[in-house]
Amino acid sequence: MTGLQSLVACGTRLWLDSIDPVLVQENHALGATGATSNPIIVADLIKTGRFDSEIKQLIGQGFDDSTVAWKMTDQLVSRAEAVFADVYQRTSGDDGYVSFELDPLLEDASCPLSTAERAAKYVELGKAWSAGHTNRMIKVPATPAGLACLEELSAAGITLNVTLIFSSRQYQAARDAVWRGAQRRKDPRSLKSVYSIFVSRIDVYTAAKVPSLTP
Repeated sequence: MTGLQSLVACGTRLWLDSIDPVLVQENHALGATGATSNPIIVADLIKTGRFDSEIKQLIGQGFDDSTVAWKMTDQLVSRAEAVFADVYQRTSGDDGYVSFELDPLLEDASCPLSTAERAAKYVELGKAWSAGHTNRMIKVPATPAGLACLEELSAAGITLNVTLIFSSRQYQAARDAVWRGAQRRKDPRSLKSVYSIFVSRIDVYTAAKVPSLTP
């Protein structure tokens, strides 16, 4: 048994940090039960040139650069959702999701919107990009605006992945907001949510500091 197989056998749920169609198929076969994406992942995939024909078709339809990028994101996430649909069905919706991250430019320092306006935009985008998808998880950052939108998105029945969590305060705020929203649903038991804690940043710090601390 390989190390990966051992993790899966112990009940660990492994998600692929990519929506590359080839990697999605390969990792699904290895036991991965979901995947996540972000604009950087999509940009790197587009740079490979493997999706030039799809991009040309979208450009030919008159879409601007931003719309092309988001439509490509939607297509790639949808393909991954189709691969993990069997996991979603087998687990009755407890697993088999693919994360779709909302527009990170809402958190750019140059964004002129207020926190309330950014939160409203997150709600608008979350509802739009989740519509018609059973195993899509909407990824929202644990920023002031991101936290402010969670209750409304949760109340709308949207499955959430709250990302960029670095502290217990952020986690508690996110958890409480999602739970408040769930109480507004007809059936709170339908709540599904993920809280992504960035332990990798601790790994990076440790790798840099441990050698100097070890006698």
